[in-house]
Amino acid sequence: MWKIVHIGQCVKRRGILLVMGLFAAVKVGSTVGMALTILASLAVYMLTFGISFAIGLVALLLIHELGHVAACWVAGISTSQPLLIPFVGAVIRLKRVPENAKVEANVAIGGPAAGCLSALVCLTFYLWTDNMLFLILAYTACILNLFNLIPCHPLDGGKIADAISTKLWWSGAIFAGALAAYTSNIFMLLVFFMSLLRLWQNKENQKKYYQLTIKQRLAAASCYFGLLAVLSGAMLYIMEQLR
Repeated sequence: MWKIVHIGQCVKRRGILLVMGLFAAVKVGSTVGMALTILASLAVYMLTFGISFAIGLVALLLIHELGHVAACWVAGISTSQPLLIPFVGAVIRLKRVPENAKVEANVAIGGPAAGCLSALVCLTFYLWTDNMLFLILAYTACILNLFNLIPCHPLDGGKIADAISTKLWWSGAIFAGALAAYTSNIFMLLVFFMSLLRLWQNKENQKKYYQLTIKQRLAAASCYFGLLAVLSGAMLYIMEQLR
């Protein structure tokens, strides 16, 4: 369990594997590339966590990313195939920029929404079977998706915050900085610096992009805080079960 919570330590110990994963993601963008990155991630995670958890973790990452793909499909935006990067997660590339902050928020919400569903499914299987693997996978899904909902760029939460209020970026940047200091995680530190860069750029001067109705902002806020509530509640319940 310690390894699951502190994945950042694994990043430090396996820097070469991370670079290899990044290289594969950049160089190969086809279905074959997706399959290769899945296999590479499986191999790396198997060495760290064992085969059962590795398969479950890759499935959780794919489900999250496929949530984005589904949201893009609804918005009429084409995407690349999902690519997995060991100890970073998964990425897709949008083939056109969303026309406004609401569309970008909808695309961003798709991943955590699918991830939240995967956490609840794993938790349900645990309640049916008493298999601890499903409980640990449910906990992992909660952690991964709550992390992604931090309201700072380049995380999903930062893109959703665009449609609610860009003032949320400040709270996200402060939280990311505190988390980076507490965990000494290189990846978290990178997220913190990228959030500061976004604050400095402050794209809010693009009036048309951020020109949303109150109803649209409330819809984005209800989805965002609803996901936070469900994932947080599920995580607290799981933590009680793990004691």
